[in-house]
Amino acid sequence: MLKVELDGLSFPEGPRWHQGRLYFSDFYQHGVFALDTEGQVQRVVTVDHQPSGLGWMPDGRMLIVSMLDRRLLCFDGKVLREHADLSALAAWHCNDMVVDGVGRAYVGNFGFDTHGDAEP
Repeated sequence: MLKVELDGLSFPEGPRWHQGRLYFSDFYQHGVFALDTEGQVQRVVTVDHQPSGLGWMPDGRMLIVSMLDRRLLCFDGKVLREHADLSALAAWHCNDMVVDGVGRAYVGNFGFDTHGDAEP
């Protein structure tokens, strides 16, 4: 039987299990959240331009894809900073990401204007 663990979300995505909690982004609520094993949710950090993919550096810092401004952000638990500006490499919104064991981040992007009027 399915059980709803959390409601009131807008568009959660990018789930990652890290240190006993399920982290995810909700880009319409402009935040990264963590759900613990007791069912408690916490906003970890606010990201203004729609957060998406999540990952961690070997030193524990969280990497967050900022979709609309095409940046990779780094959160050390206190301060959110730009880690890399991807706007020259990605023509449209960045999206999901994976981070390998040595901290290399692989970020995907849509590659086209998803809201444009292109012919199918």
